Amino acid sequence: MARAQTTPKRPYAPRLPPVERREQLLDTALEIINADGVAAVSVDAVARLAGVTRPVVYGQFTDANHILRDLLEREGQRALAQLADVVPADPADADPVEVFTAVARGFFDAVLAHPARWRAILLPVDTSPAPVRKYKEATEADLRTRLADTTRRFLRGRPGTDTVDVDLLAHVLLTTLEDGGRLLLRDPATYPPQRLTDLARFLVETFLHRYPRTTR
Repeated sequence: MARAQTTPKRPYAPRLPPVERREQLLDTALEIINADGVAAVSVDAVARLAGVTRPVVYGQFTDANHILRDLLEREGQRALAQLADVVPADPADADPVEVFTAVARGFFDAVLAHPARWRAILLPVDTSPAPVRKYKEATEADLRTRLADTTRRFLRGRPGTDTVDVDLLAHVLLTTLEDGGRLLLRDPATYPPQRLTDLARFLVETFLHRYPRTTR
């Protein structure tokens, strides 16, 4: 009697400690975002690509939005670690043009060094699911506040700057960096870090030229 043919079982990932499993699943979600976009991230997609069952994913995350939030938080922390060396601890007495130029160059170099990470971080807010959008909006608001505080310190001692809309200026500077990062990810040959850094420096130099520091 002929034996019935059996379908080969799909190989699954080996058992991992919870912390390692969580990192593996987040890495998988990041891979999906880079290949197919944020909308492609789901519990099923993560389980399939990671080679685990859906209950394994649910053992770490409640749903796809939970995966995305934790992924953005992890990658955001790693991104800040990348930039730690280029942001001065106390920029008050530093040259603002040199500081912003160094920050811009460090940022663009970081994007180029880890494109998968920054592609997830720099996703346009409007294309993200609602819970993720709220997280990204809160993060960007915090960055704008920090940048505005630093800008105010740089503007001290420059006559006429009391009428400058510092909050809006911080928004423009942050948008310049973010949009530059997206251009770099899309076409690094056309928009290399140096080209983007030169523009960032030009914008800051042009602005500060209007408000020279008083000499004592």
